Amino acid sequence: MGADLSQGALRLRKGEYDYWTEQHAKAEVPPFGDSVLPIVEAKKAEIVGHDFSIGDHVRLLPTPGHTPGHVAFTFGRGKDDAVFSGDLMHSPLQTLYPELAPKFDVDAAQAVATRRSFLERYCGTDTLCCTAHFPSPSAGKIRRKGNAFSCQMVV
Repeated sequence: MGADLSQGALRLRKGEYDYWTEQHAKAEVPPFGDSVLPIVEAKKAEIVGHDFSIGDHVRLLPTPGHTPGHVAFTFGRGKDDAVFSGDLMHSPLQTLYPELAPKFDVDAAQAVATRRSFLERYCGTDTLCCTAHFPSPSAGKIRRKGNAFSCQMVV
C-alpha cells in the first residue's frame, strides 16, 4: 500500500487507492481501514495520478503487479538519481530470479514483467535503488549477473 506524506497531506496513487477501497469493501483490510481511510475521510489526502510529481525532483514510476496501482518513487532532477522500489521486490533473490513471485503479488505475471523491466531500466546506471524489504543495507546499484541481475549494496 503506497503512500506519500509531505507538506501535511497524504498523497495516494489513484489506482492503488481504488484497488484497496474495493478490497476493503469486500473484506476489511485493517491497515487500510485504520491508517488510510481516516485521513481520506478527514479530507487530509490528495488522490493523484501516475503522472504526479513534486517539483522536478520527485516522480511516480508505475510498477503494477504487486497491486494494480503500485508505484515506485524516483528522485533527481532530470534523471533518476535514486529510486524507492516499494513492494516491487521482497528479496534480493528476486534480482537473480525476477520470476520469483511472492503470494502477495495480486498479478504475478504482471509483477514478473514489471520487475524485469525495472531491473533492465536501472541496470548499469548510477541510480541508487532503495528497497523496502531487503536486509540492511538495503540500497544499492543494479548490475548484470549473467542473464540476471544483482543489487550491489552500498554501505
